[in-house]
Amino acid sequence: MRKGRKVLVIILSIVTCLCFVVTAVGVFFAIASGVCEADARVVPSYAMTDLAPLIEKDVWTDEDYETIYRQTGLTRAGADTVPREELPDFQRALFYDGEVRHDEDGSVTPHDAMFGPSGEDFVAPIVPLEAGDILITSTTHLFGWRLGHAALVLDSAGTLLQSTEIGAESGVSGNGARWFRRSANFMVLRLKDADRETRAAIAEAATERLQGIPYNVFVGFFTPKDQCKDGRTPNATHCAHLVWQSFMNAGYDLDSTGGPLVVPRDISRSPLLEVLQVYGFDLDEHWK
Repeated sequence: MRKGRKVLVIILSIVTCLCFVVTAVGVFFAIASGVCEADARVVPSYAMTDLAPLIEKDVWTDEDYETIYRQTGLTRAGADTVPREELPDFQRALFYDGEVRHDEDGSVTPHDAMFGPSGEDFVAPIVPLEAGDILITSTTHLFGWRLGHAALVLDSAGTLLQSTEIGAESGVSGNGARWFRRSANFMVLRLKDADRETRAAIAEAATERLQGIPYNVFVGFFTPKDQCKDGRTPNATHCAHLVWQSFMNAGYDLDSTGGPLVVPRDISRSPLLEVLQVYGFDLDEHWK
């Protein structure tokens, strides 16, 4: 009997320890996730100003463009594509300080999304998109690491080519840009010194060649980074790699670090890209 009690005590002790470890790990990840959610969005600390005088001007000066950027998140390149009467919409969205919480979209990684005062989706305005544009956000995270997401724009309607998660294959998402517009932050980027036809050709070639590719976050570590080198057919990709590969096939290396693994943050800092819109990021440092 004593021996049986001793075994029972040992078993109960092990179970208690396991429960404690599991609880501690759960608490750690919950805290890490909460910290990520808290810094998902940056709202300007200064006041909104009246944009009416700028909207009515015939020609904008450099100072005007700077004011527009600080008030709307639209760079010079982005502001020139937006109808002037829509600038206040971008301004209100940039300064919107609503609720940020995890989007229940069934994804493995939490996604920090914006919600309105009544719990409705908050969808930010976005610059007119063109084929070959890139969307970047830092709002997806896992275990406290803000890995982010990136996608290639295929048309003005916001159709995207993207690789989303483990177990899925890369493919086309109709109006996929809306997911980014609901995010707590995003940026719109465009290839510098390339005309619309060149960018559209990159998007078209990527659509033909980079669909149906299995997701693998370790591309570049355990498999070649350039999956299309020497005419090979790609066998693995992930969100940032898919965007990188799309442009690499056309001779543009968008990885700002040049390491074996390319992540969305690396692409957001590429000197080959210009920023059209910044939303929810720090307007000076963008993705730190």
